[in-house]
Amino acid sequence: MDRLKRIKKVYKVFILYNEMIIRIADKNDQKELIEYLKHYNKPEIINNRVKCYTTYNKTIIAVEDNNIIGMLQWYIKENPNAGVAEFEEIFVNPNARGKGIASELVSFAIKDIKQSFESLNIKPRRIFLFTGKYNIAARKLYEKFGFKFIAELNNLFSDNEIETFYCLSF
Repeated sequence: MDRLKRIKKVYKVFILYNEMIIRIADKNDQKELIEYLKHYNKPEIINNRVKCYTTYNKTIIAVEDNNIIGMLQWYIKENPNAGVAEFEEIFVNPNARGKGIASELVSFAIKDIKQSFESLNIKPRRIFLFTGKYNIAARKLYEKFGFKFIAELNNLFSDNEIETFYCLSF
């Protein structure tokens, strides 16, 4: 985490040790995001997801040497007046893990969500997410930021997985 200590803040962009930038992705990042999400192995899903999260929702990206090395996707739930957002996905390139990138993405996203609601004159209330029961690193990460474990859900996204539901209240 110390290695990625924030040293400069630019509007909606954090520059970390002049090596990595955390910022909001836009349409100019679509081609690289499509390549980054190739682990889905389904071009239609990848293309739809990238278009959605660079047009209507938000994708926060970590960029190092002009390459995306991490991302967090979030969106405001159906009724913005409820003040609720969901973290849809967080992923850090396996070669870049252990450097605090996920923490920086989560921190940036929480601030961005608060600012997004406040710009709409809406009080932010909650952020929720699902993560695998056995993804201990992710669970510890979310708990570090104040997310509370709410419930376990069997077979939510797959017949072979147990998901955990977490919520951060403001």
